[in-house]
Amino acid sequence: MPSASYLRSPLHHVKIILVEPQTPGNVGAVARAMKNFGLSQLILVNPCDYLSDEARWMAVHAEEILERAKVVTTLEQALEGVALAVATTARKRDTHFPSFTPNETAERIHEVNAKQSVAIVFGRERNGLLNEEIYQCQIQSSIPTFHAHNSLNLSQAVMVYLYELFQATLSGNPNFVWDYAEPSQMETLYARIQKVLELSEFKSRKTIDDFMLGVKRVFGRTPFEDRDVRLFHKIFQEIEFFIKHRSKK
Repeated sequence: MPSASYLRSPLHHVKIILVEPQTPGNVGAVARAMKNFGLSQLILVNPCDYLSDEARWMAVHAEEILERAKVVTTLEQALEGVALAVATTARKRDTHFPSFTPNETAERIHEVNAKQSVAIVFGRERNGLLNEEIYQCQIQSSIPTFHAHNSLNLSQAVMVYLYELFQATLSGNPNFVWDYAEPSQMETLYARIQKVLELSEFKSRKTIDDFMLGVKRVFGRTPFEDRDVRLFHKIFQEIEFFIKHRSKK
């Protein structure tokens, strides 16, 4: 739970998730960067010894962030209750998902209702996030760099995103604030869409799973609110009813 001092920060609702960090010093440096920009919620998935002397030394006055860090075994657990999750990659992956720069990502996050949780997910130092982990997030983001060497140190990458996030808060209140639907709501909607497609004996050159990734890519371009999810549920409910009614004739 964030302390009172962090609750005054405009970024108190933003979580930083590190997936299987391998170097204690990097985790400590991330904690220091978080404190610099007013974040306190650090979540670690299968981490190294994040409370080691090396980690504490690199944290420099941000040891409390390390001590309060939440440790989980899967990214799915880390994303519980998160309204918008951003997967960071060293380069744009061919995952069919929209990709944004840190600046564009910060603008998207700035438009999220501060009562909702947002997470920026960073992968392993050596090989980043797996595609399966990227698919658990709504959008993908990468830092533009010189093509000959596009991999940044973990704590450097976190610092870039936190700087852009903080800069976005300095621009004042956004023109519009989104109340994002929970990821679990979106997954329920995707399951209904897939069910309707299967009922209709839909044919595609791709497998149904690959086709659904395309559906998620399209839906991921625009923030979905609760009312949007209900609207699409109603549409596909009517389609499902029509298909079942037609099959009885």
